[in-house]
Amino acid sequence: MLRLALRTLWFRASVFVASLLVMLSAAAIMMACGGLIETGIRTAVPPRQLTSADIVVAGDQEYHDSGGDPDEPPILPERVRIDARLEQTIAGLDGVRTTKSYVFEGKAPPGTVDAIGVEAKPGQDVAQLRKRIDAVVGDRTVTLVGDERGRAELREAQASGVTVMALAGVFTAFALLVSIFGVASMLGLSIAQRQRDMALLRAVGATPRQVRRLIFRETLMLSVVATAVAYVPGHLLGRFLFDRLADRGIAAHGVAFHQGWIPTVAATAVAIVAALAGALLAGRRAARIKPTQALAEVGVEGRYAGAGRMILGVVLLAGAFALTMVTIVVMSGPLTPATGAPAVILLGLGFALLAPGLTKITTFVLQWPVHALAGVIGQLAILNARGRSSRMAAVMAPVILLTTVSVGMVYLQTTNDKADRRAFADNLVADAVLTIPGGVDPDLVHQINGLPGVAGASEYVNSLGFIEKPQDRSPMNEGWTLQGVTAEGAGATTPVKITGGAFADLRGDTIAIERAHAHQLGVDVGDPITLRMGDNTALDVRVAALFSAPDGYDTLLLPADTLAAHTTEGVATRILVKANNDTSTKQLVGQLDGAAAAAGATVGSRDVLLKEYDDEKRTANFAIYIMVLMIAGYAAITVTSTLASSVTARRREFGLQRLAGSTRTQVMQMVGLEGALVALSGVVIGSAAAAVILVPVSLKRLDSVMPAGGPWIFTALAIFTLLLTLSAVLLPAWRATHGRPAEAALAVE
Repeated sequence: MLRLALRTLWFRASVFVASLLVMLSAAAIMMACGGLIETGIRTAVPPRQLTSADIVVAGDQEYHDSGGDPDEPPILPERVRIDARLEQTIAGLDGVRTTKSYVFEGKAPPGTVDAIGVEAKPGQDVAQLRKRIDAVVGDRTVTLVGDERGRAELREAQASGVTVMALAGVFTAFALLVSIFGVASMLGLSIAQRQRDMALLRAVGATPRQVRRLIFRETLMLSVVATAVAYVPGHLLGRFLFDRLADRGIAAHGVAFHQGWIPTVAATAVAIVAALAGALLAGRRAARIKPTQALAEVGVEGRYAGAGRMILGVVLLAGAFALTMVTIVVMSGPLTPATGAPAVILLGLGFALLAPGLTKITTFVLQWPVHALAGVIGQLAILNARGRSSRMAAVMAPVILLTTVSVGMVYLQTTNDKADRRAFADNLVADAVLTIPGGVDPDLVHQINGLPGVAGASEYVNSLGFIEKPQDRSPMNEGWTLQGVTAEGAGATTPVKITGGAFADLRGDTIAIERAHAHQLGVDVGDPITLRMGDNTALDVRVAALFSAPDGYDTLLLPADTLAAHTTEGVATRILVKANNDTSTKQLVGQLDGAAAAAGATVGSRDVLLKEYDDEKRTANFAIYIMVLMIAGYAAITVTSTLASSVTARRREFGLQRLAGSTRTQVMQMVGLEGALVALSGVVIGSAAAAVILVPVSLKRLDSVMPAGGPWIFTALAIFTLLLTLSAVLLPAWRATHGRPAEAALAVE
C-alpha cells in the first residue's frame, strides 16, 4: 500500500499539491499560535537597569485570592510595591554581595520601593540564594532570575503575556476546527475525483481496510511533508503576529518572542492529527462502498453527503443556536463576543457541512435566471452543477465558511463596538476635562466648583479592585472598576442617583456602591467592606452611599485621594467638569481657561476621554481582526486550492466538449458561470448563517435589525469572495484548455 500511495501521489500531483497547500497553511497557523502561547507563558523580558543583579525581588502582580481559577489569577493593574526595609533583611543573608533598591515609575509611597536587585557573592549558587530570599520575603513578593528579571522594570509585561496567551489559545481552537474542515473538504474532493481509482481497487479485490489504509498513508505522507515545510513560514508568521500585537500595545514592548521546539512539535502533532481526522471523515464512504456499486458509479455522480456528515452539521448548528441564545439572554456589554464569536464559527462549519443539500436548493432556485441571462451556456453550467453536485458542494463549502466567518466576525465586532461606545458616552456626563500631569490640587477643584456656569467638578481617578469581604465575584473575575471622585462634585459628574446615604459622606476610607450590588452582598449604608486594591493592598472601607445607575455601570465610587494613593501614579491627574443647563461646552471651556493656565493644566471637551476610549478599543479590537484575517485567510486558501483542483481535474471534460463543437471562449464562459454560481450561492448562504447571530445581537444591543458597520463592509467582502472564486476557476480553466482538444480528451480525469 505504501508503494501504491506514492504512485498515486505522483500521478495525481495537481490534487495533492492543492491538499499539501491546505495542510501547510494549517500547520503554519498552528505553529505561529504555538509560538505566541510559549511567548505568553515565558513572558521573558531581558533586563535593562537590572542586568548586574543575579536575583530581583519585586511585588507579585498576581492576585491569588480572587476566587477564580487558581492557575489563572487576575493580574493587578497598579504597581505592587514592596517594603523598603526588605533590602536590609536581604543584605544580611549569607551569600549576598550587594543589594540596591529601585523605583521605576510614579512616586513610591514612603517606605516602599518597586524592586530590590541582589548580586550574589562569587561562587554562590543562585538557586540556593533564591531559596533563602524566598524564606524571608512575604507572600506579596516574588523573586525573579534570568529573563524574568525584566518583569520588575516592565510592569505591564505579565498582563500582556496573559493576554497574548489567551488570544493565541482562542486562535488555535478556531484554527483547529477550521483546518480539520478545510482538510476534510479538500480530501473529500480528492477522493471524489479519484472515484474511478477507488472503484477499480475495490473491483480487483481491495478490502475496505486496505482502501482506508491507502487514504491514511497518502494523508500521512502529505501532512508530514507539509508540517516540515511549514516550520519556517510558521516561525515567521508567529514573529510577524507578535510584532503587530506589540506595535498596537497588546503585547508589551520589551517582551522577547520565543518559539522553541515544544510548540513546534505540538503544532506538528496537532496539524498531522487534524489532517488524519479530515482523511477519516473524507474516506469513510470510499472504504465501505461495495465493488459493484463502485463500478456502477464510475461515470455518474456519487453520493457525497453521508448521514454522519449531515448529523455532524445539525449538531454544530444546534451548538451554534445554543450559544446564540446564551449571547442574547445571558451575555451583556463587552462580554457578548465571548459566546458570539464561537457561535459564528459553529454556524459557518454547520452550514458548510450541509452544503450538499444546500447546493441542490441553490441550483434549483438559480437555474431560471442563469438560463435567461446566459442562454445555452447558462443551461450547460446548470446541468454541470446538477451532474456534479457533490463536487460543487465540496467547492462551495469553503466559500460558505469564508463568508460566514468574515461577515459574522467583522459585523459582530462593529456592532458591539458601537453599543459599547454608546454606553460609555451615555455614562460620561462631564462636558469638559482638565489634565494636570503633576497632580490635582483639591483647592483647584473647589475653585472650579464656584465658577459661574459650572454644575459640578470632581477629581477623576480610575483603577480596578476586588471585594474580599463580604465574599464577591467580579465580572469575568477581572475586578470591579474603581473610580475616584470628589464628594462635592460627584453627583454632577457621574451618571448615578443616590438612593441611600449621601455623596457628602464620601470622604476618607468610604465607598459608594450600586444598590442591587449592595443587596447581593448583604450590606447597607454604614456597613464595612474590605477591598483588595489594584496595588494588592487590603483596604477596609465603610459604605457611605447607595446609588442606582444605568445597566452595565459596574463601577464602585471612592474618594479620589483614597483611590489615588493605591495607584502607580499616586495622584489624581484629571478633573471632570459638568456645565449647567444655561452654559454650552464652548463657553465652559472658555471659562476654565483662566484657572487651567494658572495651574499648568490643559482644557478639553469630553471628546478627550472619548478619543482615549476609541484608541483603547481599536487596540483591543486589533487582535480580533487579526484572528478574523487568519481564519478568513486560511478559508481563502482552501477555497482557491479546492476550486483550482476541481477545475484542473476537468481537463478531459473540456477536451471532449471542444471536440463536440464548443469553442475555448464558450468553455471559459461556462466555467465562469459555474464559478459565479458557487460564489453567489456561498455568499448568500454564508450571509444567512451570519445573520442568525448578527440580527438578534443587533436587536439586543442597538435596537436595530441591521448591525453596525455599514453596507460597504459586506460589499467589499462579497466582491473579494467573487473575485477570489472566479480567479480560482478561470485561471486553471485557461490552463486546462490550453492545447489541442484531442490530447485533453485522452487525459486522466
